[in-house]
Amino acid sequence: MTCREGCLSRILLVYPCSAIIVVCKAVCKIPDCEENQVMHVQKEKKDLIAPVQMDINSTFTFACEKEMACYTQCCKDAHIMLTPCDIIRMKQRLGLSSDEFLQIYTTLGYIEKTDLPIPVMKMLEDEEKTCPFLDESGCGIYEDRPLTCRYYPLSAGMFHNRDLNSDEHFFALVKESRCLGHDLGRELTIEEWRKDQGIIPYDETNFGWTEMILKRKSLGLFVTIPEKTLQMFFMGCYNVDRFRRFVFDSLFLNVYIVPEERKKKISEDDLAMLGLAIDWLRTTLLGEGKLEIREQVAETDPVEVEA
Repeated sequence: MTCREGCLSRILLVYPCSAIIVVCKAVCKIPDCEENQVMHVQKEKKDLIAPVQMDINSTFTFACEKEMACYTQCCKDAHIMLTPCDIIRMKQRLGLSSDEFLQIYTTLGYIEKTDLPIPVMKMLEDEEKTCPFLDESGCGIYEDRPLTCRYYPLSAGMFHNRDLNSDEHFFALVKESRCLGHDLGRELTIEEWRKDQGIIPYDETNFGWTEMILKRKSLGLFVTIPEKTLQMFFMGCYNVDRFRRFVFDSLFLNVYIVPEERKKKISEDDLAMLGLAIDWLRTTLLGEGKLEIREQVAETDPVEVEA
């Protein structure tokens, strides 16, 4: 999204739970510029209080306890987009392959204002559209819960500031009428909340993925991405087991130079394999040169991805 005067940085909301929020921090001085406001794009959530933009040092007060009447209400009828790190943590917790996890627990969605695919948690088909991991005591996979759930009641996003050529994080406190935890408990900064909820390792793992999405947004919707490229993006970001097969069973290692130490690590470690996948995507899709191509194949066609 860009300001109509062309001054707005590219923006991405990364981790919404119950609302998708876009915040403009452009240098635009037009008072009524629609893109210079906080906006909600998930129209069905009508009871959201307009969030206030916050930074890492902003404070808020929030509590979530089993004794509260609203406990686990946020686990129902929720739109939970899953990040690459989410899928690895959850499929490992459940003892499933990436293929199995994606088929059983997700449906296909798209990142807002792009054609990029993203897995979305599939809610149960009961009256309340309950999260499949909710049990009588609460979240059944709490230690490996998705990043969206860790951030709640915050939304977190990133925008690219063209003037400074830098990426900056922003946050917003989202209040829903069904949540009674606001203004209760102890006051925390957003940075303290991120540490307390185990968010920082997730954000670090997802950083390359987030940057790719920002760069896709910078191209605008008038630039069409071929279907084959979208398949590459989905496999590399969300299906680490399939990408591992692709690396070791295709001509991948004949095309790209991967040191033996890294080769051993990616054969055993899903997060290491995700790192290679992100480097591969940034090399092939964005031309960033994250992976070195062997000289004898530098001028040939790239390795093919199975449909």
